[in-house]
Amino acid sequence: MYLKLSIRNARRSFIDYLLYVAAMTVLLAIIEVSNCITIIGELAGFQVISLPLLIAAIQIVLVEYIDTFMLKQRAKEFASYLLLGMGKKRLTRLFLCEVLLIGFCCYIAGTTMGFSVYGFWYFREPLHEMKHCGFLYGKSMFYTLLFFCFIETVCSFRLKQRLDKLQIRELMFERNRNQGAKNIGNYKRWGIIFFLCFVCLIGCVCGIAFLPEVYIVYPVSFAAIPLLISVFAFYKWVFGYLYAYRRMKSVGIYQKDRLYIMANVTSNFKTAAMVNAIFCICFLFSGCSFVTGILMLQPEFQLFDTAMRQWMGTSQISICIVFLVIYFSILSLRQIIELRQNSKSYQIMGCMGKSNQQIAKLVNQQIAIKLTSPMIMPLLIILFCIPLLNGKMNLILPASLNNILLTLTGEFGACIVVFYICYFGIVSAMSKRYISRGILYAF
Repeated sequence: MYLKLSIRNARRSFIDYLLYVAAMTVLLAIIEVSNCITIIGELAGFQVISLPLLIAAIQIVLVEYIDTFMLKQRAKEFASYLLLGMGKKRLTRLFLCEVLLIGFCCYIAGTTMGFSVYGFWYFREPLHEMKHCGFLYGKSMFYTLLFFCFIETVCSFRLKQRLDKLQIRELMFERNRNQGAKNIGNYKRWGIIFFLCFVCLIGCVCGIAFLPEVYIVYPVSFAAIPLLISVFAFYKWVFGYLYAYRRMKSVGIYQKDRLYIMANVTSNFKTAAMVNAIFCICFLFSGCSFVTGILMLQPEFQLFDTAMRQWMGTSQISICIVFLVIYFSILSLRQIIELRQNSKSYQIMGCMGKSNQQIAKLVNQQIAIKLTSPMIMPLLIILFCIPLLNGKMNLILPASLNNILLTLTGEFGACIVVFYICYFGIVSAMSKRYISRGILYAF
C-alpha cells in the first residue's frame, strides 16, 4: 500500500520533482563517465576518485535544499495525513520511500545517459572491441551505485531528522515560512571573514606568480582552502546585508519595484546564500575544466603524447559543458517553479493596475538576478587572479602560447554569454504563461 501511495504521490508531484530529477540524473551521469574513464584507464588513487567525491559533496547539498523545497510544497498534505491518524514514523517512511524511489529512477537514467555519452566517444574507435561494453557498464554502474547509496543515506538521515521534529502546526505554515535572523548584524562578521580569506587567496596567487618554481607547490596546495571559505563567506555577507537593509526599512527601498525584488531575493536568504555558493563553485570548476581542456589540445603542449592529450582535453571540455548545463538548467528550473508559485502575486499586481508588460519586465529582472548572482564571486576572482597567473604561464609556456590564459578566459566568457541568452530566453518565454494566467484571474 505504501509503495502504491508513494508512486501515486510521485506522479502527482512530478512537476515539483523536476529540480530533483534534473540534479540527480545529470550529476550521476558525470560520476558514471568518471568511473568509466577510471576503469578503462586502469587508474587508481585519490586523483581519480576526487571528481566523484566533489560531485557527491555538491549533490548532497543540492539534494538537501531540494528536499527542503519539497517539504514546503507537501507540508499541508503531510499535516492532513497526521490529522487523519497516520503516525509520524509511517509518514516519514512514506516520504523517504517516495524520494528514494525517484532517486533510484534517476540513478538508472543517469548511469545510462553517462555511459551512452562515454560510449559514443570511446567505442567509436575500431581498436576497441564491443565485448568490453557489458563488463564496463556493469562495473561502472556498481561504482556509481556506491556513491548513490552514500548520497541517499546522508540526505535521508538529514530529512528524517527534520521530519521528526516538525509538528502539525508547523507543517501547516511550513510552506510560507521565511528565514529570519535573530541578529541582523551577523553579516558584518561574514564580511570580515570574506575579506581576510580573499586577501589570503590573492597572497597565494601572488606566491604562484612570483615565487621560484621549487616553492610553487606550497601556495598551490594551500590556495583551495581560502578560495572555498571566501566563496561561502562572500554570499553569506551579501545576502545577510540585503536582508538587514530590507529590515532597516530605508526610504530608497520603497522606490519603484525595489521592495518586491528585495523581498523576493531575501525571503530565504540563508538557503539562497548556500545555493549560490555551491553554484559558484560549480561555475569555477567548469571554467577550470574549460581552460585545462583547451590547453591540452594545443599542439605546443608537449607534456603528454598526442593520444593522451586528445583524451584528456576532450574529457575536460566535456566536463565543462556538463557543469554549465547543470548550472543553467537547475537555476532555470528554480525560476520556473517560483514563477508557478507566484502566479497569485501577478494576479494581485494586475488588480493594482500593472500591465502585462510591466509585470513581465519585473519578472525578467528577477530571472536575470537569479541567473547572474552566482557569477559575481568568479568575476572577482578573474579580475584579481587571472592577470597574475597569465604572467606566470607566459614564462613557462612557449612564446606561441603567450597570453593563452587571457584568451581562454575570454572564450569561456563567450560560452557563458551564449548559455545565458538561451536559458534566459527559455525562462522568460515560459514566464509569460504564468503572467497571462495571473492577469486573467484578476479580471
